[in-house]
Amino acid sequence: MIKKFNDLNYYELLKIPHNASPFEVRQAYKNILAIYEESSLATYSLFAEDERKAILGKIEKAFLTLIDDEKRNAYDKSLVDVGEIPENLLTAKELQKAIPLFQVNTTMTKDNNLARIRKKIKEKGTGKLASVMLNRDFISGQDLKNLRESLGIELAEVFEATKISPTALEAIERDDITNLPPKIYLKSFLKSYAEVLQLDAKQLVEGYVKNMEKS
Repeated sequence: MIKKFNDLNYYELLKIPHNASPFEVRQAYKNILAIYEESSLATYSLFAEDERKAILGKIEKAFLTLIDDEKRNAYDKSLVDVGEIPENLLTAKELQKAIPLFQVNTTMTKDNNLARIRKKIKEKGTGKLASVMLNRDFISGQDLKNLRESLGIELAEVFEATKISPTALEAIERDDITNLPPKIYLKSFLKSYAEVLQLDAKQLVEGYVKNMEKS
């Protein structure tokens, strides 16, 4: 079952592992702010102003807690007490082994990767497959995957263009309800996915969410 936004702990909110390094915390905070800041098209079209402010408030609180060693230690202990994380993750040794959540690719930037995707779409066109998909009341992750693959676009390219984690992208394409991100993130992720493939974001989001809720 997908967790409600208010039930997410700070790590789930920032989409980082419990043993994330301070660098990863800052990177996650920066990336999430880009989704929910006032100028973001995703927040403009999908969230009311009071809802967006509530989201940003909790994100800010999560960041300020996890970036401060003393506050983070106290918060982690509270998570251990309720059984949300194992105690061994609190050790400094484990923290040093944190795996980067946001990968840095020195040979490919977001902009030139988008240009490559745009070129593929221009050459092949989304055509009838996209039109049929968007006209359905229910849109599945398999529909998205079929369209992406028909265009010759790799999932890794979508990741590079959107910075949505590969795990989340795979869950979306598999309709994996257990591992889908919370709906508040899911809508923004779907909108970014639609923009990359040059699809109508509103139709895609509505169709996918309806399919998810039906399931």
